[in-house]
Amino acid sequence: MQDKRSYVYGVFQSVASGYDKANARISLGLHKRWKGSAVSTLCAGLPARPRILDIGCGTGDMLLLIAQEAPDAELVGLDFSPNMLEQAQERCKDLGTLALVQGDAQGLPFADESFDGVSIAFALRNTTDYDRVLAEARRVLRPGATLVCIDSFVPTNPLVRPFYHLYFSVLMPLLGGGIKRWRQYRWLSKSTKQFITVRQLSELMHAQGYDELQCKTFMFGACACVSGKRSS
Repeated sequence: MQDKRSYVYGVFQSVASGYDKANARISLGLHKRWKGSAVSTLCAGLPARPRILDIGCGTGDMLLLIAQEAPDAELVGLDFSPNMLEQAQERCKDLGTLALVQGDAQGLPFADESFDGVSIAFALRNTTDYDRVLAEARRVLRPGATLVCIDSFVPTNPLVRPFYHLYFSVLMPLLGGGIKRWRQYRWLSKSTKQFITVRQLSELMHAQGYDELQCKTFMFGACACVSGKRSS
């Protein structure tokens, strides 16, 4: 199979137009509640007129939620998929201060210490170098500012895991992509199974210079949000 970056790029280019409705079906309508919890953590204690970056912004879900929580914020969304950014541009057209940038999470095109908060929502597992993404996020954060990383994980509870695997391996691809695009949505299942654990993510963040780590889990551990502040 082609390398991960190229494959993931193709997946998201192809599913962009129906991605929002698919997310609602896949998460049983809960994904915005989970993202809302992450946004509340991100926006706690922000300065006036903060500058906030959403890495892997996709179609703009997090940007819209952040704008509700911090209406005076200058928002920047970054994604590597032009089709996803087109969807975000349309969905977020009424936001005041917003810039959408096509770029690589592993080499952010922003100056050091230029953001008051960074979010990564369901995007880290689609990158090829988690350490590099977390290091880049820390580089562009101001000292003491918060990173929130929310993503899908395989639950650790042995009673839950059989049901989880049935849903994510069989039902979820059909719910997300139907007959036409079920192969693309199988990637979302596969990428979660290949992803690190919540504990490993916390350890990576600590090693990259994030303190005051906190973790919230949802749906029996199928989703988790790990947050931390950039050490000075």
